[in-house]
Amino acid sequence: MSNRLDLLGELDLNYKGVFGARVSAASWYDHAYRDRSVSSPAGQATSYNNNRFNDEVNRFVHGPSGEILDAFVWSNFDLGSVPVNVKLGRHTVVWGEGMFIGAHAISYGQSPVDGMKAVSSPGIETKETFLPINQLTFKAQLTDKLSLAGQYAFDWKPTRVPYAGTYLMGADNAPGVDRYALTPCNPALGPYSCMAMANTAAKTSGDKNWGLSARLDVDAIDSTLGAYYRQFNDTNPETGIQLTSFAPVSAPYNAILGSALPNSFRFVYPAVTKLWGLSLSKSVGPVSVGAEVSWRKNAHLNSVASYTSTSTGATGDTFHAVVNGTYGLTKTALWDTGTLIGELAYSRLLKVTGNEDLYRGVGYAGCVKLGTSGATAQPGDVTDTCSTKNYWELALRFTPQYLGVLPSLDLSVPVTVSYGIKGSAATGGGGFEGLLKWSIGIAAIYASKHEFSLTYADMSVPTKYNAAGTAAIGGNALNSSVGATDRGRLFLTYKTSF
Repeated sequence: MSNRLDLLGELDLNYKGVFGARVSAASWYDHAYRDRSVSSPAGQATSYNNNRFNDEVNRFVHGPSGEILDAFVWSNFDLGSVPVNVKLGRHTVVWGEGMFIGAHAISYGQSPVDGMKAVSSPGIETKETFLPINQLTFKAQLTDKLSLAGQYAFDWKPTRVPYAGTYLMGADNAPGVDRYALTPCNPALGPYSCMAMANTAAKTSGDKNWGLSARLDVDAIDSTLGAYYRQFNDTNPETGIQLTSFAPVSAPYNAILGSALPNSFRFVYPAVTKLWGLSLSKSVGPVSVGAEVSWRKNAHLNSVASYTSTSTGATGDTFHAVVNGTYGLTKTALWDTGTLIGELAYSRLLKVTGNEDLYRGVGYAGCVKLGTSGATAQPGDVTDTCSTKNYWELALRFTPQYLGVLPSLDLSVPVTVSYGIKGSAATGGGGFEGLLKWSIGIAAIYASKHEFSLTYADMSVPTKYNAAGTAAIGGNALNSSVGATDRGRLFLTYKTSF
């Protein structure tokens, strides 16, 4: 699965707290991907030309390679009587109170996500997966209770999803592939055997991401309230691909394959989503509580697998709510200390506003029973990757700790669970009913410097199979999840600093 070495370097400069700079860089090498060859046991063309991982996959998965992460300058100054902090360059900001279920948080789309890191690290917090972008951000402390913050991005980058053909990607099609298989490798199809359509440049809309937020400490209720407005071009691609050209099929093969086959396709990244949000954070007894609600206008929705529209897939207006709590474990006979964190997310489709015929939702034309199509198509339901009006998801992270087990040695046993409780989210990739992800491990920290961890992680989701029961054809979730339900993994990690 992986045999990887990661290095992270950081440099911070600070001149009297007035101005400074930060640079961080990551490098990696994964020996498990030293062989670039790709095979397809399904009897179809692979997703890569010449059946070899392309240079993009080789760089970000195999290596050796690296990238600059943070690279920004900052300054603290007073604007009249108002203290202001400004950052310029590559960095991240995270607004709102969401922790784990980023698809429904106010911070959704605020930066591209390192999806490879997210799927390989169950229970990781959303803010830990954000990738830096070039932007200008500020925070102004208008009064001792009220602060104002802003963000303006100078560039746009897509979320880095796991690549097709790598261990944690269950689908054969994902951003970064060279092509997508169309026909089986069957001599009876003549020149149309093993055909694939080419992946062309994605449709993106550039750097139009910006936002403003305000936070107010309210002593009367011992809480901090937040208000947010953001406009962004989505960093996640639509769930369906856009077919961009077709080639005719000659006789006699057109009787089998139809009059034409797609010749090329592209991924589409939706533009100009508007978000309004409100948040609250406070302590309730021993629990730190965070809550937020948000509304999205022109959000990208779960769309059909492919379409020919020259614009985008389905879009609509949605409502999202997230609430979480963090509890510090007190000493008992079972542990010395630790944390218990829980988060519950809810979303609701308010209205489909664009390309309704492409929306893959229960009761809509785009929701079709798996295994049926064309004139024989039957209405589908949540088990056919179709969205519902309402969606609920729960995430938990329980980490009991054991201090001084041996001299200078502390242990912890992190356990994480996330589960789609009811319904499947209307927003693309927002979550699916019955999708379960979990992990359990043991971590040891020696001399506050050396960290060893051993973790097992897995996932499952209700799945549908062909009539023979030999191949999965889909299920409650996208193929990226359905195809990865046999990827239980045990991994050993060592971290240190020097």
